[in-house]
Amino acid sequence: MLVLDLSISLCLIIMGFFVGVLSGFFGFGGGFILTPLLISLGFPANVAVGTSVTEIFMSSIIASLKHKRLGNLDAKAGLIVALSSIPGTEFGAQIIEHLKTNIQRVNFAVSLSYILILVLISMYMIRESLISNREKSLEKKTLRFRINRLKIPPLIAVSRQDAKPISLWMLVAIGFIGGLSAGFLGAGGGFILVPLLIYAVGYAPSVAAGTCIFGILISCVYASLTHALKGNVDLISAILIFTGSSIGVQIGASATKRVKEKSFKMAFGLCLGFISLSVMAKLISSLYEMSALTVFSQIIIFSALFTLASLIILLSMRGAVKS
Repeated sequence: MLVLDLSISLCLIIMGFFVGVLSGFFGFGGGFILTPLLISLGFPANVAVGTSVTEIFMSSIIASLKHKRLGNLDAKAGLIVALSSIPGTEFGAQIIEHLKTNIQRVNFAVSLSYILILVLISMYMIRESLISNREKSLEKKTLRFRINRLKIPPLIAVSRQDAKPISLWMLVAIGFIGGLSAGFLGAGGGFILVPLLIYAVGYAPSVAAGTCIFGILISCVYASLTHALKGNVDLISAILIFTGSSIGVQIGASATKRVKEKSFKMAFGLCLGFISLSVMAKLISSLYEMSALTVFSQIIIFSALFTLASLIILLSMRGAVKS
């Protein structure tokens, strides 16, 4: 277990608050921020992953309750996604277990996976928010038409605008992908699940965020347990982060009702883009022993996190004043 001094403890609490704001707003657990942050503070990658997942589990309880009160949660779909994530979670955790015999190898594998996945999703979300409404409508129609042609029974009803049922197996596949992210990358999978729920299922962003945070709750219960049994969890650090995030998630969730869909997608894409740039700088720094890039990586992640979270807080405050 890493010995924490006062400055690191305060850093974890403050970062937990800002990560919580983003988590409540976007619907992800925040692991793709927390894991590289913990690694940059000196935690081994396997402990960073396990500690991140444990904190996500705790904060997801608060966020799910808040989204339920706001009407953003499709519990049935979220439960299916959560249960389907369990085999994916174990598969991802086993990969970490296999790789952790070589810390440098696991650091490289986790970091490179982050970069590739975050860059692809970021580019798509930003592009989709910038194209015209006509192009967007045609693209969505084509994407959803192709996916929804797969009417493999059983079919279930979900809380989307057209109210048409979808195949149960679509949600099962989405859940497995999210679980794999939780087990291997230390993230609840929200940065993958939210875009899939928006573009493949057809949820509004606020409902996708609420359903996602509920869906990753159960997957993170299992992920935190299996990582704890493998000795990958620093419980004190997880509690410190949760102290801040328990407040932040409620602010972020409230703001989902006060933002347009286009703005949500742009903010989501920019968030992932900044985080991928930070992880990339950290990876290059570790490979070529360039300490300046390590500092640059931390500046990026702190600046992006603070800026986006501050905008969300202001949005939430503005809405509260108007009401």
